[in-house]
Amino acid sequence: MSGASRGNLAGWVGEIGRGLCRSVVLTGLTCVMVLVTVPVGWAGSALAYSWSDEMTVPPAVRALAVVGETLLVVLWVAVAAWTVHPLTSRALARTARRCAANWLGLDVEVTYRTVPPVTRMATGFWWDGHEYHKSEREARRRARVHARFHDPQLHWDGVWALAAAVTVLPVAALPLLALGYGGYMAVTPGLTGYGVALVAAGLAGAPFAWRILGPVGQRLLGPVPSTRLGRQVEELKAIRADLTQTQAAELERIERGLHDGAQARLVAMGMSMGAAERLVDTDPQAAKAILADARATSVTALDELRSLVRGINPPVLTERGLVDALRALALDSSVKVAVRSQVPARPERPVESAVYFSVAELLANVAKHARAERVTVELGYATRILTVTVSDDGIGGATASTGSGLTGVERRVAAFGGRLEIDSPAGGPTRITVAVPCELS
Repeated sequence: MSGASRGNLAGWVGEIGRGLCRSVVLTGLTCVMVLVTVPVGWAGSALAYSWSDEMTVPPAVRALAVVGETLLVVLWVAVAAWTVHPLTSRALARTARRCAANWLGLDVEVTYRTVPPVTRMATGFWWDGHEYHKSEREARRRARVHARFHDPQLHWDGVWALAAAVTVLPVAALPLLALGYGGYMAVTPGLTGYGVALVAAGLAGAPFAWRILGPVGQRLLGPVPSTRLGRQVEELKAIRADLTQTQAAELERIERGLHDGAQARLVAMGMSMGAAERLVDTDPQAAKAILADARATSVTALDELRSLVRGINPPVLTERGLVDALRALALDSSVKVAVRSQVPARPERPVESAVYFSVAELLANVAKHARAERVTVELGYATRILTVTVSDDGIGGATASTGSGLTGVERRVAAFGGRLEIDSPAGGPTRITVAVPCELS
């Protein structure tokens, strides 16, 4: 035998071995629903159809009873499949995607719902993005349950599990069944020839049977199909939940600022003025000193109120517009910030506010985490989209992780159909762009 022939034979043997291994993997990934539903259906059929075995009734009544028993068996099978599906479908589909990527180069990206943060409302209840709860623990538990079991992608993975059980499983298991049954026949007297032929057929089909994963997986392992309207509805629901949490957090911040700052000082002023009122006749000098302290307290309280108001709606933003407001913000930053603008006019007021506070959050992140020396804020407007890019020379590594300031910025601009783009490799530099569709005045 020549070297080329030996190489071809070795390659063919390798393909057979690889095909058999992949058939075993696919059989294991796609047999779960069958292993659950077939025993339930068989046991249910044995039980249900036994009820009408001894019936001596007209054929029409018997046929009606059989239909009812069949529907009951179908119900039992459906309940069994629905019980197993939430617990297994995601893991099985993820493994199948990895197999498709490694074996066929079929890269399929899907997105599962993440657990939303819970927010404590001013009423004392906790909001999980969908409903209110009395305790934080219950809100977090319900948020995890809702994200896990009410995810459209999970249900689409269940469709894959059911479809693969009747398409991928029979084809992938065929070489294995042929080898097993063919081996049994080969050692059975009188059936040896048939057994050898069946084993040969199983070996010949092993390199090809597992490839059924390609067409089926390409159609069913991807993201859940939805209409454009359906996607918009889902996006609006997510935006509504995010806005509710953002508004709750903002109201809590304002309440905390008033309670801990101006309110406390005004209460102290009232107590001081009451003490001065009692001393004004008996000890005028002490009363004057108390009134002087109360006046200083009133000045401090007024400054705190002005600072709180500026945090809600900065006057410079209202009077001078976004560009000048960002320049004023840059002057207060602990890092050297340069603001450049090519925006010919003011955008809409709600967009101005959203972009202003987004940039304020980004500059705060730079000051706290980036270790940067220089920051550049560039504004541009083209094709009805306002873009603001914040660049720094810091250490990089910025990500929009859950609960981070970047996630808050992302939620804020998403309410206007905007997006957040992050380019922040480890070691820097960082370049973050906020893009919001809008009209200029």
